[in-house]
Amino acid sequence: MQYINPKLDTQQLSQIFSRDGRVLIRDFFEPTVIEALSQAVDRIDWALTYRDVNGDRVLSGEQLRALTPEQRSILVDGIHAVARHEFQFSFCTDSLVAAAQRGETDLLARFMRWMADEQFMSKIRQITGVTDINRVYAQATMYTRGNFLVIHDDHVDAEDRRLAYVINLTRHWRADWGGLLHFTAADGSVIDSFFPHFNSLSLFRVPQSHFVSYVAPFAQGERTAITGWLIAA
Repeated sequence: MQYINPKLDTQQLSQIFSRDGRVLIRDFFEPTVIEALSQAVDRIDWALTYRDVNGDRVLSGEQLRALTPEQRSILVDGIHAVARHEFQFSFCTDSLVAAAQRGETDLLARFMRWMADEQFMSKIRQITGVTDINRVYAQATMYTRGNFLVIHDDHVDAEDRRLAYVINLTRHWRADWGGLLHFTAADGSVIDSFFPHFNSLSLFRVPQSHFVSYVAPFAQGERTAITGWLIAA
């Protein structure tokens, strides 16, 4: 089955990526594929991932629903306290890697396995010129009111991450709701911004300084995606 839109202008996309180190590709997948992914992501029972003073934390959907309003307020205050001085994030997640490793066969687990195969990898190599990628990390993500991801560059010593990607699954969004992918210069100024168009692929070289802007309390929706990295093993 053909997952990727055959009408993509790979040469033009490659020129943009070569010039900027990043590219936003509209209509990347065939319509039936992106519709199926969107519907599968909408059925996720989301967990919240964030950091506290002891490191990364995850609260399951069940744990989140059990919180009282007072406990939720304390949780948010703690998240903001870390963000004032350290790297911080707060968004909802579901690991496709973990699902694939458990041997699950639902659509998202199968899609994760497809991403690690040649049809996807070869297209990304053609666009980016990064030829040594051969491993993928993927998670489903949702940014809703109060979620954010502060400035960072995606580099970690333990992994040879070459590229980061975002497969955008949001049908309706507004820029003033936040949740945009912004790229920054050394002086902190924003030099580029990617809007989460439905069926777009955001692709950029690692390391590269970027952040996801705070989702406003008045946002009338959730920004959903499949995100991760392409790694040279």
